[in-house]
Amino acid sequence: MADMNGQDPRVLANQHREFQKRAEMVQQQMSMVQISLEDCNRAINAIDELNNVSAGSEIMFPIGSGSFVYANISHTDKAVVDIGAGLTVERPLPEAKEILQRRREKLTTALENMNKTLAQLAQQMQAIESFLTRLQQSQGNPGSQ
Repeated sequence: MADMNGQDPRVLANQHREFQKRAEMVQQQMSMVQISLEDCNRAINAIDELNNVSAGSEIMFPIGSGSFVYANISHTDKAVVDIGAGLTVERPLPEAKEILQRRREKLTTALENMNKTLAQLAQQMQAIESFLTRLQQSQGNPGSQ
């Protein structure tokens, strides 16, 4: 994108629109990854809290939308963890926490990469906008050519 001289302005405008669409898609993906990251953090925090609960204790269990039900904890030493592809496994709490922490690291890396991609797209769009503005100004002022 460094040298846009000789480029058809319509082609550049189309490229700009395409970059804009891609940026919107990346932002949507980032939102989904952020939600997954928050969900993962909640699960890690819940596992940490289980260390303070003994078997047979009654707790308030979140069911969503700020609503809870009361539940008795029968096991405080194991958790069932999603390992991907719709598969879940029962693991001791420390191992379940490790699985979730690895997932959190992958999600964080994915989010960072998406941020970089978004920044690159923004930079490319800015370069096109700047070039088209300069081109428009030079065409409007015949003495500047």
